[in-house]
Amino acid sequence: MKQPWILVAALFLVGCAGAVRPAQSHRNADAILILPGFGYDRAAQESFENAAQAFSAEGIDLYVPDYLRRSGFQDTREAFLEFYDRERLSEYERLHVFAFIAGAWTFNPSLDKRPFENLSTVIYDRSPLQERAPRLATEELHFPTWLLFGQLVFQMADSAYQPVEAGQRFKVGILVETKPTALIERYRETALSYGTVDFSCDQLNQNYDDCIFVPLNHDEIYVRFSELLPELLQFIREGKFSGGANRQPPANIVPAVP
Repeated sequence: MKQPWILVAALFLVGCAGAVRPAQSHRNADAILILPGFGYDRAAQESFENAAQAFSAEGIDLYVPDYLRRSGFQDTREAFLEFYDRERLSEYERLHVFAFIAGAWTFNPSLDKRPFENLSTVIYDRSPLQERAPRLATEELHFPTWLLFGQLVFQMADSAYQPVEAGQRFKVGILVETKPTALIERYRETALSYGTVDFSCDQLNQNYDDCIFVPLNHDEIYVRFSELLPELLQFIREGKFSGGANRQPPANIVPAVP
């Protein structure tokens, strides 16, 4: 069994991966902006770089900012907007966003500051399990969490999800993780003490056009991101996921620790 601080470092590794930008000088008509969270490490960066090639073949430029800041949400959101401006993402005909959990906590409030007029689709990676991880880490692993990630995790643990409003001009998709990470498994009892685990899309406090469930946990989403490409491309093109995608939520329980 890993020691707690090693477990946190593995699950919330920030700062060991950099930004990803298109290599080619030619800009496509579409761009996808991936907003990673605390699981963004070098393996995830490599996964996104591989996905960038597949997206490029479909006429979509992929960007990943290095924007999370230890000092908290204000600096994190400012860093995100600085990246958006620096990369001239407003000049694309269509912008698509894939937001991991911390990415959603960053992006949604930013809609109040910027119009993002070319925004076409937003796909959220959500998890009723993993969204308990910031609180879990700050309570069970307080000092190593602060040492590794600073104030940002603590602010996220204390803040509610701010949804985008219904009736927006862009399509909203939700991709729900259905497996627990090692952190949730290790502190299963504490995680369950925070309340009922409800996987249903309507309990995620976010209006959406389509919502599907994937048999992956948060860590796996990062390193197996290319497996999501067919569904992401489908949503980008049609504003809905494929007919074969799973829209049945799992039972509202956390799988037992082996």
